[in-house]
This record gives sequence, C-alpha cells and structure tokens, in this order.
Amino acid sequence: MGELMNVIKTADDEYLTGLTNKGTVKRAYKDMETAEISADYGESEIIVNVGGEKCTIKDPLAESKCSCPSRNICRHIITAILWLKGNIQEEVEEPEIKQPDKALTDELSSYPLKVLEKAMKKKYYTEFLQKAEKGILPEIEESGIISVKIDDMTVRLIYPLEYSSCSCHSKDLCSHKAAAVLAWQIKHKIVVPKIEKTSSIEIDFTKAQDTAEYALKFLSGILSDGLVRLSEDMAEHAETVAVMCHNARLADSERQIREIGSRLEKYISHSPEFNAEKLYFLVMESIALLEKILNCESTKEISKYSGEFKAEYILCEDMELIPVTYRHFSAPDYEGNIYYFINKDVNSENQFLTFSTVRPKFYENSRTRSSYSSAVWGLTGNMADIMKNEIRLKKPKVSNGKLSYTDFAKMMYETFSKKAENENDRLIFIAADKCISSEFDEITQSQKILLEDRYKNRLYLKARYSNESSDIIDRLEKIGRIMIANPGIKYVVFGSTYIENGRCYIYPIAVFDDIYVSRAGSQMSFFSESSGAYRFFAELFENVQNMLGDVIQCGINSFDLYTQISDNADESKKMGLLELGGMLERLSESFKAKNHTYSNDNSKIVELLTKIYLYLKTGREKTEFYIAMDNLKESD
Repeated sequence: MGELMNVIKTADDEYLTGLTNKGTVKRAYKDMETAEISADYGESEIIVNVGGEKCTIKDPLAESKCSCPSRNICRHIITAILWLKGNIQEEVEEPEIKQPDKALTDELSSYPLKVLEKAMKKKYYTEFLQKAEKGILPEIEESGIISVKIDDMTVRLIYPLEYSSCSCHSKDLCSHKAAAVLAWQIKHKIVVPKIEKTSSIEIDFTKAQDTAEYALKFLSGILSDGLVRLSEDMAEHAETVAVMCHNARLADSERQIREIGSRLEKYISHSPEFNAEKLYFLVMESIALLEKILNCESTKEISKYSGEFKAEYILCEDMELIPVTYRHFSAPDYEGNIYYFINKDVNSENQFLTFSTVRPKFYENSRTRSSYSSAVWGLTGNMADIMKNEIRLKKPKVSNGKLSYTDFAKMMYETFSKKAENENDRLIFIAADKCISSEFDEITQSQKILLEDRYKNRLYLKARYSNESSDIIDRLEKIGRIMIANPGIKYVVFGSTYIENGRCYIYPIAVFDDIYVSRAGSQMSFFSESSGAYRFFAELFENVQNMLGDVIQCGINSFDLYTQISDNADESKKMGLLELGGMLERLSESFKAKNHTYSNDNSKIVELLTKIYLYLKTGREKTEFYIAMDNLKESD
C-alpha cells in the first residue's frame, strides 16, 4: 500500500493530464468541491466512491477502473486521485520529483526500434533520422512525465507507455508518439541516428559494368582516331552512349558524355566556340570515371561513382533567407534561372543557398520553358517579386551550401585551400578599396576590372559578353568608370571566384552600393616560402598537358611526338618529379611500339594517359593556387 500511496502523492497535474487531458483534470477539480467522496483502503488498491461511481485506484494509475460507462481514464478517477492526494496520511514520504519514474525510463530504453520505424512509416522515419544526424531533435521536457513537442503536436509519455497521450487524439501508437520515444532514445544515446546511404534506384552491376566498358571503348576510339578522322555521326553516337549510361543509372557519366557529344557537334559544324583542349580534358575526366566504375567489385562501390539524377535533399529546421539576386543561365544544353540567398543563421554550414530552375533542354517542353520565372514553394506570383522580400521556409529540404571579405588574400586562402564540395563554396562578397583599371577586351569579348584591397592585393572581375550577361557588363563598365573618377565611392560585389592562368578572378553575379564592412584587423600572412618555384612546376605541367592535348587532334594512331615526351620526362626527373617522369617514359615507349604492330588496341596507352592527366590536374591546381596568391601583389 505504501508504494501506491507514493505513486498517488507524486501524481502532479502534468502527469494526470498525460493520463487524460487538461479539460478532464479541470473538471475533476470542480467535482471535488461538490461531490460526495469516500475511500476504502485495501492491501494493493483503493476503492473510492465519487458521486455514486465506484473507482478502483491501482498502481500504475493508468490501470485504474471506474464503474461509469467511460472506457478511458475518466473525470471520476482523476477526482478520486486528487482527493486521495489531499487526504493521504502525512507520514507518507513525499519524494522530490526531478526525473521521470524509473519504470518509465526502463520501458522507453527497451522499446523496439523496429516497432517505432513501422509506426513512423519509412519516409517520416528517414527524414527524422536525417535531422537527428545533424543534432536536430524535438523539444523534450522531463519531470514526472516526459513531454515532447513534435510537428505541432504534444506527446506525453507516461508509464506504462500504452497509456501515453498525443494531441492528435490517437489512442494507438501514432507516428508522433513513436517519434517522441525515438527522440528520447537518441537524446539519451540509446539509439545512434544513422542512415544507410542507398541509391533510390537500384543499379544492375552487370549492366553498369557493360555500359562503362562500352562507353570507355567509345571514348578510346575518339582518342585513337583523333578529330581529323572524326566521322560525321560521332555526335549522334555520343548521344546513344549517353542514353545507355542513363539506362544503367550512371548519371555522372551520362552528363559527361552528353557534354562531349555537344562539343563534338560544335567541331563538326565548325563553330567558333569549339575548344579542342576543353574537349580533351572532358574526355580524360570521363575516362577516369569509367575506369573507376570498371574497377568496382560490387553495386555498392559503383554507387559511389554513379552520381545522382536528382540530388539528395535533407530536411532541416525552419530557415530564414535574405534574397541576394538572380541570373538567367543559358548553355547549349541547359537553360533556366539561378536564385541566390543568404542564410540569416550565421552558424549554419549552408551560408549561401541557391534555388535553380536550370533544366536540360533535351528534356524540355514549352511548359517547363515558361516556368523559369514562376513562383516556387507554393507561393503565388513570380520569383522576381518574391526576391524582394525576406523569406522564411518551414522545415525546408536542403542539398549540400564566408560571406564578406575586404582582404583578398584571406578570401583566396579560405576559398581555395580546401576542396569545394559544391558550387556554393565558391560564392563570396568582396568590398574593394579602389579600382585600378576597367576595360573591355575585344579579343575575349570580356569586361575586366582590376580591383585592389587595402593591403594592395589585386584581383579581377571578369564577365564575358553574351545576351544574358549584357546587363552585368554594362553595370561593371559603369562602376569601373565611377570608382576611377571618384576613389571614395565603393561597391560590394557578389560573385563566384576562380583561378585562371595563375590569377584570381571573380565572375560577378550582382553589384551593390557600398554597405558597411568592419575595417578592423590586419592582413593575414599565409606562406613563408616563395611561390617562384611553383612557377617552374606550373610551366612544366602546362607544357606536358598542351603536348598531350594534341592527341585529341591527331589521334593516338598518328601521334609521333616521341622526342618531346622524352624531353619532358627528363625535365620532370631533374625537377624531382620522378613519378611523372617515369609515366612519360613509359608513354614514349608505348607510342614507339605502335609503329611496329598492326594491333589497334590502345587500352594501355589510354590508361597511362589517364594517370598522367590526373597527376597533371592535381599538380596544376596546387601550383596555380600558390601562384595566384603571389600574383595578388602584382599587376599587369
């Protein structure tokens, strides 16, 4: 009896509300004032007569019964418990309520995860774990009972759990109750939130490997014959291979080969936009990816390199966004708008976010073309109007995404010293101290503005002319003229930064009137060594890359630059690049051997070319970074 008495004594209003609801508890308090109540104390239960109804109070209280027609915990039972609380003999010790009852926590700890997953359904369960992985859990309050606020519902967990309540009024284990239990288990590290990364579309291992092998032979054929022997239907053949990659769920390979086909089409049509070097780079990137797929031993391994047809989106907490600007993007195979936002949460890992309506033209119809500027997220109107207001998104889904700099060296170091996970990692604001020069380059059809920061570091704004960029070029020309004529006037530029030919450039997306930027602090120093040595490496890498780039023109079967390859091999070894030197030597010998055989199998040469390409790519990225850092202090 003593244990039951303690249970009654500790049953506060919150616990009683969990047993029933607030309205019933309030009604019970009123009934206590007028109802005739008496009690008969037994060994393990108490019989309480409340206004003509007989209530049997047990431990746990949720199993108490009443003679009235109600099948739930009724107002008579709550009235009985409240009356007993006020009439229990004073010698019963009143425990201090700080934590939930041990019986409740024990039941919560052992609750089967599979039962919770089934009740939450797969999609809701997955989204819940995605948030939990990032440390996002619903609000949990623990006292006599455990109260969890989730999805605008309030769940009250009591012992036994089957008597827990939810404001959705479900008597069964609803998705909210299941999520509340799971949240408590995660909070107390009983469950570690982890989602197995599986492809939404199953990949057929044999089909993927066969497709990769076929695509590799297609690309090797381009390298073997060269552009000079390119057949008129090669671009169409590339489209066929791209479709095969799509059917085999090799999304990244599909995109690369489709782009190769587009560039082949430019070559065949003698387009002035064709660039043989870029085609060579793209072919080598695609070959490198296909070789990785062919070396995989399982479907799970292939999924690491297959890419996604649709990016994975993670459910996040409410997000407040400040619109920055938008621009129209147009390319031979893609078109649409890109909208740029700043996350008001300065601690978020996604400081810049973008929303894109860019779509492949080969999937496009008149309906999607007209929707480029239509409002999204269930809003009315158009995106241009929406971009004039701050936006709050409730539980948005985000896929993968340093704000302002007055120190160009710091900007470059923080932007390029680590690998960019996505294109948003290259987005920045800069506030220059002055404009050194502004000119339109007739040769490249580009507007170039040379800016300088307060530490005399210099970089370029550069935008190439096109129908889509004409407005930003006009804006650049205007601000360049104003800043040169009026040194006190400054602007803030929002854009994407990149390195080209050893210099840092920014592609301007939008230009704003000067906004206040803190000028405190001193310039950071990053390097003690001179970048002079890197210039020699960069020159060697560029020479080798340009030499091998000729393969795309004449083809492996007609390539005869053996002496140049040997000279570059010797030069590489003299500079300590023994691995590169060794690969070039083997390549030279392989080319020479082709003159003494009728075999058209160039697979070994293609494999070696790929290894050399990846080596040169890594080397150039590193050397260009250091050279660009050094060039911040130089002007043309």
